[in-house]
Amino acid sequence: METLHKWRLSIRLVLIVAILSALLVSAAFGAQGNTSAIATPGKQAAVPAKAFPSLELPIPQSEQEKGYLGLSGSGTFRIGQIKAPVLLIEVYSFYCPHCQVSAARVNDLYRKIQENPELRDKIKMIGIAVGNSSFEVDSYRERYEVPFPLFSDLNMEMTEKLGVRGTPTFIGVRTDRGEGQPSFYFGEGGFEDAQQFLEKMIQMSGLK
Repeated sequence: METLHKWRLSIRLVLIVAILSALLVSAAFGAQGNTSAIATPGKQAAVPAKAFPSLELPIPQSEQEKGYLGLSGSGTFRIGQIKAPVLLIEVYSFYCPHCQVSAARVNDLYRKIQENPELRDKIKMIGIAVGNSSFEVDSYRERYEVPFPLFSDLNMEMTEKLGVRGTPTFIGVRTDRGEGQPSFYFGEGGFEDAQQFLEKMIQMSGLK
């Protein structure tokens, strides 16, 4: 009975922490004037091009993810070290219902890139999780079978640098043109068709 009581207390504690995390993320976005309307899947809000900030991310522990990004060793890396001229970033949250709904389409985008021999070495994808812990990042990866690297942004430092106001937000940047350049794409909201979105990214990035 004592073990059952401890188990129930642990479950309640996990639920309380999850609810508090969601409230904190919502409050932080609310303070920035965020509304759910800008995160409606399939309705991307056009915003002016912004200078892409300097970001430092932890090198993934997974050898597969290291190989995908063209990295090695441990420590941190900058976007310019990724071995591909184009990087697509999805800024999402574990608690974002729009992100959950669009997860399959985002995975489809990744597969279409990887299955194209002319694109797989030119376009890479990563995800940045707003206000999410490493545990929440791993849970999202497992639940939605995300095949590309995901990174925790627990203190929302990267999100703030990127100027993101809501989730999901997609950002496209050329990694081969130095830091401080404008991102070629900054779209608030998801997309309905992975192939159409991919063709748009190819055109806007200047790959073709």
